[in-house]
Amino acid sequence: MPSIERKALIKELYKETETVQVTGNYAKHCPHCESKSISRYGTQKGEQRFKCGECGKYFKETTGTVLGRIRKKSLFLKFQDAMINEEYCSIKKMAERFGVSVPTAFNWRHKILLSLPELNCKFQDETQIDDIWIRYSQKGRKGLEYGKKRGGTSHKGDSNYQVKILTATNSTHTEMKVSNIGRLKKADIQRSLGDKITKKTILISDKHKSIQGFAIDNKLEYHSFKASQHTTKDGKGVQLLNNIAGRMDTLLNRTFKGVSTKYLQLYVNWFKFKENSKNNIKEINLQNEILSKKYTWDLFSNIEGIYGNFIKNHSARTYRCPQQQKFKAQNWNQNLAFKNSFI
Repeated sequence: MPSIERKALIKELYKETETVQVTGNYAKHCPHCESKSISRYGTQKGEQRFKCGECGKYFKETTGTVLGRIRKKSLFLKFQDAMINEEYCSIKKMAERFGVSVPTAFNWRHKILLSLPELNCKFQDETQIDDIWIRYSQKGRKGLEYGKKRGGTSHKGDSNYQVKILTATNSTHTEMKVSNIGRLKKADIQRSLGDKITKKTILISDKHKSIQGFAIDNKLEYHSFKASQHTTKDGKGVQLLNNIAGRMDTLLNRTFKGVSTKYLQLYVNWFKFKENSKNNIKEINLQNEILSKKYTWDLFSNIEGIYGNFIKNHSARTYRCPQQQKFKAQNWNQNLAFKNSFI
């Protein structure tokens, strides 16, 4: 089939995508100024429109959410469903499957990952904790002096080229956070997972001075062992965490052929969401949770700034060659975007 006819067929197949209805009342305040003085103001393409009595701006229920600025909404929702409920798949294959360009599939994936709901669970019992090491990567970043070598050293060991994914897990749920680049410190643990740890948490890890110091500062029960011994004297170990580390490494380095550090937390969130969903921790209306996130566009349009902030404050690396791509209203509600930063 000629390419022109194929494009026409794809367009016809997804012609209905502009008529997707968004149900539910998610507009409780203005996404621009957060005022609650809002009123209905007609409809646009079948979607309720609102006007803010304070700033005078117009918005819809999808403004700022993952569905905001999406033209082919029903196709996008099918794309989202495939990401959440099916096996991991490369961007190129997803683009071919849904008949969109690779850049579009790339942007859609990251918008969806930015909108995944957080499962706010705290650890109340024995919890395995450690840092997973991932090689620092500048994949996709243009303008580097040494463009063919975007990552750091491939040698094992603590170095300023190793990105640390601080991970805590037990039999019911898992928490993972890209904490820093370089050696893990007590402050990194407190910043990344401090709000998930309770006085009832019993930490288990190999001998790591920063984790031990964190446990002492927070007066937590702590069990450790030499890495060569694998378990404590009473049989406690981190086998569950090691299993997660192995599967995470396979996903990032084999399935996706490497992930830029800039987007690493998004892929960590994806993996974490799928892991926690297996255990049915919490019954949620997924679409309602996703559409309730009014800062998805803020985060998406400020990813470069958030990444630069992370490199400058939590690593010994140098932030260089900023992304040149610009988005409309890129600095819209920027304070809220950084407040809800994913790194």
